[in-house]
Amino acid sequence: MSARPKVLITGAGGFVGGRFAELFHAWGVGEVRAGLRRWSSGARVGRTPVELVLCDVTRAESVRAALEGVDLVVHCAVGGRDATVTGTRTLLDESLRAGVKRVVHISTIDVYGSTDGECREDAALTKTGREYGDTKIEAEEACREYLQRGLAVSMLRPTLVHGPFSALWSVEIAGRVQQRPFPLPETVCGGTCNLVYVDDVVLAGKLALERPEAVGEAFNVGGPEVPTWNAYFEALNTALGLPPLARQAEGGSRATSLLVHPVRMAAKFGMKQFEKQIMTVYQSSAAAKNLMKRAEKLIRGTPGLDEFSYYGRRGTYPIDKARRLLGYAPAFDMARSLPLTAAWLRAHGYIGTPS
Repeated sequence: MSARPKVLITGAGGFVGGRFAELFHAWGVGEVRAGLRRWSSGARVGRTPVELVLCDVTRAESVRAALEGVDLVVHCAVGGRDATVTGTRTLLDESLRAGVKRVVHISTIDVYGSTDGECREDAALTKTGREYGDTKIEAEEACREYLQRGLAVSMLRPTLVHGPFSALWSVEIAGRVQQRPFPLPETVCGGTCNLVYVDDVVLAGKLALERPEAVGEAFNVGGPEVPTWNAYFEALNTALGLPPLARQAEGGSRATSLLVHPVRMAAKFGMKQFEKQIMTVYQSSAAAKNLMKRAEKLIRGTPGLDEFSYYGRRGTYPIDKARRLLGYAPAFDMARSLPLTAAWLRAHGYIGTPS
Protein backbone atom coordinates (compact mmCIF):
# COMPACT_ATOMS: atom_id res chain seq x y z
CA MET A 1 0.00 0.00 0.00
CA SER A 2 1.28 3.49 -0.79
CA ALA A 3 2.30 5.95 1.92
CA ARG A 4 -0.95 7.77 1.28
CA PRO A 5 -3.61 5.17 0.50
CA LYS A 6 -6.51 6.04 -1.74
CA VAL A 7 -9.79 5.71 0.18
CA LEU A 8 -13.17 5.38 -1.53
CA ILE A 9 -16.19 6.37 0.54
CA THR A 10 -19.48 5.21 -0.94
CA GLY A 11 -22.61 7.19 -0.16
CA ALA A 12 -20.55 10.36 0.31
CA GLY A 13 -23.58 12.43 -0.65
CA GLY A 14 -25.32 11.34 2.56
CA PHE A 15 -25.12 12.33 6.20
CA VAL A 16 -22.60 9.77 7.46
CA GLY A 17 -20.66 9.29 4.22
CA GLY A 18 -20.25 13.03 3.79
CA ARG A 19 -18.75 13.34 7.25
CA PHE A 20 -16.34 10.48 6.55
CA ALA A 21 -15.08 12.35 3.49
CA GLU A 22 -14.70 15.64 5.36
CA LEU A 23 -12.89 14.22 8.38
CA PHE A 24 -10.74 11.71 6.50
CA HIS A 25 -9.45 14.64 4.46
CA ALA A 26 -8.94 16.80 7.55
CA TRP A 27 -7.17 13.98 9.41
CA GLY A 28 -4.95 13.09 6.46
CA VAL A 29 -6.16 9.48 6.39
CA GLY A 30 -5.33 9.25 2.69
CA GLU A 31 -6.34 10.52 -0.73
CA VAL A 32 -10.10 10.66 -0.33
CA ARG A 33 -12.39 9.71 -3.21
CA ALA A 34 -16.01 10.59 -2.47
CA GLY A 35 -18.42 8.26 -4.25
CA LEU A 36 -21.74 9.82 -5.29
CA ARG A 37 -24.78 8.10 -6.74
CA ARG A 38 -25.54 11.26 -8.72
CA TRP A 39 -23.69 14.53 -9.14
CA SER A 40 -26.53 16.52 -7.58
CA SER A 41 -25.84 14.87 -4.20
CA GLY A 42 -22.32 16.30 -4.05
CA ALA A 43 -23.05 19.89 -3.00
CA ARG A 44 -22.01 19.37 0.62
CA VAL A 45 -18.93 17.19 0.18
CA GLY A 46 -17.90 19.24 -2.85
CA ARG A 47 -16.88 22.05 -0.50
CA THR A 48 -14.01 19.82 0.69
CA PRO A 49 -11.01 19.41 -1.66
CA VAL A 50 -11.50 15.69 -2.26
CA GLU A 51 -11.96 13.78 -5.50
CA LEU A 52 -15.61 13.36 -6.50
CA VAL A 53 -16.61 10.35 -8.57
CA LEU A 54 -19.86 8.76 -9.63
CA CYS A 55 -20.37 5.50 -7.77
CA ASP A 56 -23.81 3.92 -8.11
CA VAL A 57 -23.36 0.71 -6.12
CA THR A 58 -26.19 -0.95 -8.03
CA ARG A 59 -24.16 -0.77 -11.25
CA ALA A 60 -21.02 -2.90 -11.48
CA GLU A 61 -19.38 -0.74 -14.15
CA SER A 62 -19.85 2.39 -12.02
CA VAL A 63 -18.33 0.70 -8.97
CA ARG A 64 -15.46 -0.73 -11.04
CA ALA A 65 -14.50 2.71 -12.32
CA ALA A 66 -14.75 4.28 -8.86
CA LEU A 67 -12.46 1.58 -7.40
CA GLU A 68 -9.63 2.13 -9.85
CA GLY A 69 -6.42 2.52 -7.84
CA VAL A 70 -8.28 2.34 -4.51
CA ASP A 71 -6.65 0.73 -1.44
CA LEU A 72 -9.36 1.14 1.21
CA VAL A 73 -13.16 1.39 1.15
CA VAL A 74 -15.68 2.71 3.65
CA HIS A 75 -19.12 1.57 2.52
CA CYS A 76 -21.78 4.07 3.65
CA ALA A 77 -24.16 3.88 0.69
CA VAL A 78 -27.67 2.81 1.64
CA GLY A 79 -31.13 2.82 0.15
CA GLY A 80 -33.79 0.24 -0.59
CA ARG A 81 -33.10 -3.45 -1.03
CA ASP A 82 -31.40 -2.93 -4.38
CA ALA A 83 -28.85 -0.48 -2.97
CA THR A 84 -28.35 -2.07 0.45
CA VAL A 85 -28.22 -5.76 -0.49
CA THR A 86 -27.40 -5.97 -4.20
CA GLY A 87 -25.27 -2.84 -3.97
CA THR A 88 -23.22 -4.21 -1.10
CA ARG A 89 -22.64 -7.48 -2.96
CA THR A 90 -21.61 -5.56 -6.07
CA LEU A 91 -19.19 -3.41 -4.11
CA LEU A 92 -17.65 -6.40 -2.33
CA ASP A 93 -17.30 -8.36 -5.56
CA GLU A 94 -15.62 -5.50 -7.37
CA SER A 95 -13.41 -4.76 -4.36
CA LEU A 96 -12.20 -8.35 -4.36
CA ARG A 97 -11.46 -8.15 -8.08
CA ALA A 98 -9.65 -4.84 -7.67
CA GLY A 99 -7.40 -6.08 -4.87
CA VAL A 100 -8.73 -3.65 -2.26
CA LYS A 101 -6.82 -4.09 1.02
CA ARG A 102 -9.62 -3.37 3.48
CA VAL A 103 -13.36 -2.69 3.45
CA VAL A 104 -15.34 -1.24 6.36
CA HIS A 105 -19.08 -1.74 6.03
CA ILE A 106 -21.34 0.65 7.96
CA SER A 107 -24.21 -1.42 9.32
CA THR A 108 -26.60 -0.59 12.19
CA ILE A 109 -27.81 -1.78 15.59
CA ASP A 110 -31.15 -2.40 13.87
CA VAL A 111 -29.75 -5.82 12.91
CA TYR A 112 -30.51 -6.92 16.49
CA GLY A 113 -34.23 -6.28 16.02
CA SER A 114 -36.53 -4.63 18.56
CA THR A 115 -35.27 -5.74 21.92
CA ASP A 116 -34.74 -4.63 25.47
CA GLY A 117 -31.70 -5.62 27.46
CA GLU A 118 -28.07 -5.77 26.46
CA CYS A 119 -27.03 -6.59 22.88
CA ARG A 120 -23.40 -7.50 22.35
CA GLU A 121 -21.93 -8.33 18.97
CA ASP A 122 -22.50 -12.07 19.36
CA ALA A 123 -26.27 -11.62 19.85
CA ALA A 124 -28.56 -13.16 17.24
CA LEU A 125 -29.45 -10.95 14.29
CA THR A 126 -33.23 -10.72 14.07
CA LYS A 127 -35.40 -9.70 11.14
CA THR A 128 -38.47 -7.66 12.05
CA GLY A 129 -40.11 -7.05 8.68
CA ARG A 130 -38.75 -3.48 8.56
CA GLU A 131 -36.74 -2.99 5.40
CA TYR A 132 -33.80 -1.05 6.81
CA GLY A 133 -32.75 -3.51 9.50
CA ASP A 134 -33.61 -6.61 7.48
CA THR A 135 -31.60 -5.54 4.44
CA LYS A 136 -28.65 -4.60 6.65
CA ILE A 137 -28.67 -8.17 8.01
CA GLU A 138 -28.46 -9.46 4.45
CA ALA A 139 -25.66 -7.00 3.68
CA GLU A 140 -23.72 -8.31 6.68
CA GLU A 141 -24.25 -11.87 5.42
CA ALA A 142 -22.64 -10.78 2.15
CA CYS A 143 -19.70 -9.31 4.07
CA ARG A 144 -19.10 -12.62 5.84
CA GLU A 145 -19.34 -14.48 2.54
CA TYR A 146 -16.69 -12.28 0.94
CA LEU A 147 -14.52 -12.53 4.03
CA GLN A 148 -14.37 -16.27 3.39
CA ARG A 149 -13.35 -15.51 -0.19
CA GLY A 150 -10.35 -13.51 1.00
CA LEU A 151 -11.58 -9.92 1.25
CA ALA A 152 -10.60 -8.16 4.49
CA VAL A 153 -13.96 -6.83 5.74
CA SER A 154 -15.05 -5.27 9.03
CA MET A 155 -18.56 -4.25 10.07
CA LEU A 156 -19.54 -1.31 12.27
CA ARG A 157 -22.95 -1.18 13.94
CA PRO A 158 -23.54 2.43 15.01
CA THR A 159 -26.30 3.30 17.43
CA LEU A 160 -28.40 6.46 16.80
CA VAL A 161 -26.12 8.73 14.78
CA HIS A 162 -26.78 12.41 15.40
CA GLY A 163 -25.13 15.70 14.55
CA PRO A 164 -25.23 18.31 11.76
CA PHE A 165 -27.06 17.01 8.65
CA SER A 166 -28.81 14.23 10.62
CA ALA A 167 -32.37 14.44 9.32
CA LEU A 168 -33.85 11.93 11.76
CA TRP A 169 -32.11 12.31 15.12
CA SER A 170 -31.21 16.01 14.93
CA VAL A 171 -33.38 17.98 12.49
CA GLU A 172 -36.63 16.13 13.19
CA ILE A 173 -36.11 16.07 16.96
CA ALA A 174 -35.25 19.78 16.89
CA GLY A 175 -38.55 20.41 15.13
CA ARG A 176 -40.38 18.47 17.81
CA VAL A 177 -38.79 20.26 20.78
CA GLN A 178 -39.88 23.61 19.36
CA GLN A 179 -43.53 22.60 19.67
CA ARG A 180 -45.54 23.81 22.63
CA PRO A 181 -46.76 21.62 24.11
CA PHE A 182 -44.02 19.12 23.35
CA PRO A 183 -45.94 16.16 21.88
CA LEU A 184 -44.06 13.30 23.60
CA PRO A 185 -45.19 12.73 27.21
CA GLU A 186 -42.50 12.28 29.84
CA THR A 187 -44.16 9.04 30.95
CA VAL A 188 -43.38 7.24 27.68
CA CYS A 189 -39.83 8.54 27.08
CA GLY A 190 -37.90 6.87 29.88
CA GLY A 191 -36.18 4.36 27.59
CA THR A 192 -32.51 4.43 26.67
CA CYS A 193 -31.39 6.83 23.95
CA ASN A 194 -28.30 5.21 22.45
CA LEU A 195 -26.71 8.28 20.89
CA VAL A 196 -23.44 8.43 19.00
CA TYR A 197 -22.14 11.65 17.49
CA VAL A 198 -21.22 11.29 13.83
CA ASP A 199 -17.56 12.20 14.38
CA ASP A 200 -17.20 9.26 16.77
CA VAL A 201 -18.52 6.94 14.05
CA VAL A 202 -15.90 8.30 11.65
CA LEU A 203 -13.23 7.70 14.30
CA ALA A 204 -14.35 4.07 14.63
CA GLY A 205 -14.19 3.69 10.84
CA LYS A 206 -10.65 5.06 10.75
CA LEU A 207 -9.55 2.62 13.45
CA ALA A 208 -11.23 -0.31 11.69
CA LEU A 209 -9.24 0.48 8.54
CA GLU A 210 -5.99 0.61 10.50
CA ARG A 211 -6.19 -2.19 13.04
CA PRO A 212 -5.50 -5.77 11.86
CA GLU A 213 -7.67 -7.00 14.75
CA ALA A 214 -10.70 -5.51 13.00
CA VAL A 215 -10.73 -7.91 10.05
CA GLY A 216 -13.71 -10.26 10.11
CA GLU A 217 -15.25 -8.60 13.15
CA ALA A 218 -18.42 -6.64 13.85
CA PHE A 219 -18.39 -3.79 16.36
CA ASN A 220 -21.07 -1.86 18.20
CA VAL A 221 -20.25 1.84 17.91
CA GLY A 222 -21.86 4.09 20.50
CA GLY A 223 -21.24 7.24 22.45
CA PRO A 224 -19.64 7.73 25.87
CA GLU A 225 -23.00 7.93 27.67
CA VAL A 226 -26.47 6.37 27.38
CA PRO A 227 -29.08 8.96 28.40
CA THR A 228 -32.81 8.49 28.51
CA TRP A 229 -34.90 9.99 25.73
CA ASN A 230 -36.26 12.49 28.23
CA ALA A 231 -32.70 13.58 29.02
CA TYR A 232 -31.88 13.97 25.32
CA PHE A 233 -34.98 16.04 24.59
CA GLU A 234 -34.30 18.31 27.56
CA ALA A 235 -30.59 18.68 26.70
CA LEU A 236 -31.26 19.53 23.05
CA ASN A 237 -33.97 21.99 24.08
CA THR A 238 -31.46 23.70 26.41
CA ALA A 239 -28.71 23.73 23.76
CA LEU A 240 -31.12 25.43 21.35
CA GLY A 241 -31.86 28.12 23.93
CA LEU A 242 -35.59 27.40 23.93
CA PRO A 243 -38.03 27.91 26.82
CA PRO A 244 -38.51 24.90 29.13
CA LEU A 245 -40.41 21.99 27.61
CA ALA A 246 -44.10 21.86 28.47
CA ARG A 247 -45.22 18.28 27.93
CA GLN A 248 -48.52 17.17 26.47
CA ALA A 249 -50.46 14.76 28.67
CA GLU A 250 -50.19 11.13 27.63
CA GLY A 251 -53.93 10.72 27.01
CA GLY A 252 -54.10 13.73 24.71
CA SER A 253 -50.92 12.73 22.91
CA ARG A 254 -52.18 9.22 22.20
CA ALA A 255 -55.57 10.54 21.05
CA THR A 256 -53.94 12.96 18.61
CA SER A 257 -51.71 10.19 17.31
CA LEU A 258 -54.74 7.99 16.64
CA LEU A 259 -56.52 10.79 14.79
CA VAL A 260 -53.50 11.59 12.60
CA HIS A 261 -52.65 7.94 11.90
CA PRO A 262 -54.96 7.62 8.82
CA VAL A 263 -53.45 10.80 7.36
CA ARG A 264 -49.94 9.43 7.93
CA MET A 265 -50.76 6.10 6.28
CA ALA A 266 -52.48 7.76 3.32
CA ALA A 267 -49.51 10.06 2.77
CA LYS A 268 -47.05 7.16 2.95
CA PHE A 269 -49.09 5.08 0.51
CA GLY A 270 -49.57 7.99 -1.85
CA MET A 271 -45.86 8.85 -2.00
CA LYS A 272 -44.93 5.22 -2.53
CA GLN A 273 -47.41 4.63 -5.34
CA PHE A 274 -47.85 8.04 -6.95
CA GLU A 275 -44.81 10.16 -6.02
CA LYS A 276 -44.27 11.54 -9.53
CA GLN A 277 -47.90 12.60 -9.96
CA ILE A 278 -48.08 14.10 -6.45
CA MET A 279 -44.92 16.14 -7.00
CA THR A 280 -46.28 17.40 -10.32
CA VAL A 281 -49.41 18.68 -8.57
CA TYR A 282 -47.28 20.09 -5.72
CA GLN A 283 -45.14 22.11 -8.13
CA SER A 284 -48.00 23.36 -10.30
CA SER A 285 -50.61 24.36 -7.70
CA ALA A 286 -50.07 26.86 -4.90
CA ALA A 287 -53.18 25.62 -3.08
CA ALA A 288 -52.04 22.00 -3.28
CA LYS A 289 -48.55 22.95 -2.13
CA ASN A 290 -49.96 24.78 0.90
CA LEU A 291 -52.23 21.85 1.78
CA MET A 292 -49.40 19.32 1.48
CA LYS A 293 -47.08 21.44 3.61
CA ARG A 294 -49.73 21.67 6.32
CA ALA A 295 -50.26 17.91 6.19
CA GLU A 296 -46.51 17.29 6.39
CA LYS A 297 -46.18 19.61 9.39
CA LEU A 298 -49.05 17.82 11.12
CA ILE A 299 -47.55 14.39 10.45
CA ARG A 300 -44.00 15.35 11.49
CA GLY A 301 -45.23 17.06 14.64
CA THR A 302 -47.42 14.17 15.79
CA PRO A 303 -45.91 11.00 17.33
CA GLY A 304 -46.59 7.84 15.37
CA LEU A 305 -48.37 5.04 17.23
CA ASP A 306 -45.16 2.98 17.37
CA GLU A 307 -43.26 5.80 19.07
CA PHE A 308 -45.08 5.26 22.36
CA SER A 309 -43.35 1.90 22.72
CA TYR A 310 -40.11 2.83 20.92
CA TYR A 311 -39.17 5.61 23.34
CA GLY A 312 -39.76 3.32 26.28
CA ARG A 313 -37.40 0.54 25.15
CA ARG A 314 -34.41 -0.13 27.39
CA GLY A 315 -31.98 -1.79 25.01
CA THR A 316 -28.25 -1.08 25.29
CA TYR A 317 -25.34 -1.87 22.97
CA PRO A 318 -22.02 -2.14 24.84
CA ILE A 319 -18.92 -0.89 23.03
CA ASP A 320 -16.38 -2.87 25.08
CA LYS A 321 -15.25 -4.87 22.04
CA ALA A 322 -14.50 -1.73 20.02
CA ARG A 323 -12.63 -0.25 22.97
CA ARG A 324 -10.57 -3.43 23.39
CA LEU A 325 -9.75 -4.34 19.78
CA LEU A 326 -9.82 -0.95 18.08
CA GLY A 327 -8.79 1.36 20.88
CA TYR A 328 -12.05 3.22 20.26
CA ALA A 329 -12.73 6.01 22.75
CA PRO A 330 -15.79 8.13 21.87
CA ALA A 331 -15.25 11.76 22.73
CA PHE A 332 -18.61 13.45 22.14
CA ASP A 333 -21.06 13.31 25.01
CA MET A 334 -24.16 15.51 24.89
CA ALA A 335 -22.41 18.39 26.65
CA ARG A 336 -19.87 18.55 23.83
CA SER A 337 -21.93 17.51 20.82
CA LEU A 338 -25.28 19.27 21.23
CA PRO A 339 -23.91 22.84 21.15
CA LEU A 340 -22.27 21.96 17.80
CA THR A 341 -25.53 20.57 16.46
CA ALA A 342 -27.52 23.51 17.81
CA ALA A 343 -25.19 26.01 16.11
CA TRP A 344 -25.63 24.19 12.80
CA LEU A 345 -29.42 24.03 13.20
CA ARG A 346 -29.59 27.77 13.89
CA ALA A 347 -27.28 28.60 10.97
CA HIS A 348 -29.46 26.59 8.58
CA GLY A 349 -32.76 28.10 9.71
CA TYR A 350 -34.21 25.10 11.53
CA ILE A 351 -34.83 27.07 14.72
CA GLY A 352 -37.69 29.54 15.00
CA THR A 353 -40.19 30.65 17.59
CA PRO A 354 -41.69 27.65 19.44
CA SER A 355 -45.17 26.89 18.10
